[in-house]
Amino acid sequence: RLFEQTLAQQADKPRWVFLEGPPTANGRPGIHHVFSRTLKDLFCRHRSMTGHAVSRKAGWDTHGLPVEIEVEKALGISGKQDIEKFGIENFNARCRESVWTYRQEWEQISGRIGYWLDYEHPYVTYTNDYVESVWWALATLYKKELLFQGHKILPYCPRCGTALSSHEVAQGYEDVEDPSVYLALDLADAGDGRVKRRRIVVWTTTPWTLVSNAALAVNPDLNYVEVRKNGRDDWSLVLAESRAGAVLGQGWEERWELLATHTGRSLAGQRYTRPLDWAAYPEGNNQIIVAEDFVSADDGSGVVHMSPAFGADDYAAGQRHGLSFLQPVNARGEFPADMPVVGGLFVKKADPLIIEELKKRDVLWKAGTLLHPYPHCWRCRTPLLYYARTSWFIKTTAFKDRMMAANNAVNWNPPEVGAGRFGQWLENNIDWAISRDRYWGTPLPVWVNDADPTERQVVGSYADLAAFSGRELPADFDPHKPYIDAYTWPAPSGTGTMRRVPEVIDTWFDSGSMPFAQWHYPFENAEKFRANYPGDFIAEGVDQTRGWFYSLLAI
Repeated sequence: RLFEQTLAQQADKPRWVFLEGPPTANGRPGIHHVFSRTLKDLFCRHRSMTGHAVSRKAGWDTHGLPVEIEVEKALGISGKQDIEKFGIENFNARCRESVWTYRQEWEQISGRIGYWLDYEHPYVTYTNDYVESVWWALATLYKKELLFQGHKILPYCPRCGTALSSHEVAQGYEDVEDPSVYLALDLADAGDGRVKRRRIVVWTTTPWTLVSNAALAVNPDLNYVEVRKNGRDDWSLVLAESRAGAVLGQGWEERWELLATHTGRSLAGQRYTRPLDWAAYPEGNNQIIVAEDFVSADDGSGVVHMSPAFGADDYAAGQRHGLSFLQPVNARGEFPADMPVVGGLFVKKADPLIIEELKKRDVLWKAGTLLHPYPHCWRCRTPLLYYARTSWFIKTTAFKDRMMAANNAVNWNPPEVGAGRFGQWLENNIDWAISRDRYWGTPLPVWVNDADPTERQVVGSYADLAAFSGRELPADFDPHKPYIDAYTWPAPSGTGTMRRVPEVIDTWFDSGSMPFAQWHYPFENAEKFRANYPGDFIAEGVDQTRGWFYSLLAI
């Protein structure tokens, strides 16, 4: 037990704090773990040999989609409907067992390569003590008005049935071939009468979103040309001047007559006919051209199709212009069963049928394909949808400057990772979507009045839970679903009942809480926490710059 002897001998030496990234033990270790653990051991061993106390506490990441998906596979089920039919209590029990499937292999590989790690006193993210510390952190954020509920466009996995955070999305991009579709939509304004039909050219790589089209966007400061084919007076096309060559072909000036040049600002307010009319518009403005600065002439036609339910820029523009919000897609990414042509289909599978329908309606200008990186679920590899949802967020944008200053104080090796990949990531930081519509995870400790959703209580400890609910917690108390949802109590306002929201939290928040949660801080071990915070050394794969490194810094 040489490792234990070194710990005892160096106990009174200056501390050098190493943070061990927690693996999930329902997956086998790979050769890349050998490499990273060799580097970790090299630095830890050197510090120990030069007169430092290096504790090397092991950790296990035990919640979240990585666990749930493996259990689904083992049970031969897929998706939330199957899970709920199997039973949340039974499913979570299997998840709890699953996280230890390959624990022995992880410990064996560490021993075989001589990687010293304290496996006898690990931190485990599903334990009651760890969960309570995470609740404390969330309650603290809520008191500081940094935890809030909002309705935003989020990256959403239709197979897993949950929204994901931006740092999860960053780990799942794949090069895919998507449709590249140009439409020619009729303008209501007849213009000066030189043509019988005026049309505007619109580009999209997501034909399925055309079902919910509400507007078209142009850049107010771009020039747009209106052209007709030589010798023809039946129709004209409007598109960005700088994109004419790409859309109409090189040498287009010889084949097309220039009728007029418009600014994007002058096109704003004009009306057009939408390409598909399968869903009725709710209240709001629709079939109108709006001016937006985000429209570029780098690709497409310089005219962007707007669907406020399925894009962050579209959603924001919809709010500014009062556009109709049309979301004819369910949480599984399927169109309604009674919708013409595409009823019941997954949206991506509907693209070919929609393109064919556009051709029949004489609004398809041309169609091709485009190879580009597209985000996929980091665990199940399903293509993500950008989907308007209500979710809970941590307002990381409120302390972006603090995170950037802290990052600048880190001794990165190589330096360009900190200044480049991670630093640029922080520059573009957005609020952290923290809630997950799943089952096996730390429950979000927010209770809401079922008669008045504005009345909320955030539980920051088990003592809070007992006090609020008026119930003594049993010796075998389990804070996970479904047991935690049995804790309800009369609303303080006197009307309604306080019930927990159904979500669990992002598993990256669990692992990012390890500096304090591993000690059950602030409920005990305050001295141990202070002695081991902040960390001195961390070494992981570069992918963790947008995973664990980010969650550690943000929390």
